[in-house]
Amino acid sequence: MVKGLDNETQLLIGVGAAVAAGCIPCLETMVDLADKASIDLKKLKAAAILGQYVKEQPAVHMATAADKLLGTHLQMAASEVACPADESDNEKADCGCRTDTVAEPCGCTL
Repeated sequence: MVKGLDNETQLLIGVGAAVAAGCIPCLETMVDLADKASIDLKKLKAAAILGQYVKEQPAVHMATAADKLLGTHLQMAASEVACPADESDNEKADCGCRTDTVAEPCGCTL
């Protein structure tokens, strides 16, 4: 494997990267190698969750931009989720409605 990182760290990164890349064969390979190396399943799950979070961020940012620019409510459809690596409690963001371009308030309950 790669010098500078221990085997467990490399395999956990591999699992997260495979999920983020959407590569099923990569994930299968990384999980198989991690199983053979007796990597804790809880750690593998955490790596996969973090990889999925990273994968979803471009879509979250696009929804935020569309809501701001167009007055849509895309964020409500795919609620913003706090980073699983961040242990602090994150509050929901404001709706972001553009009441300056809408005659009536949108009526959001966020």
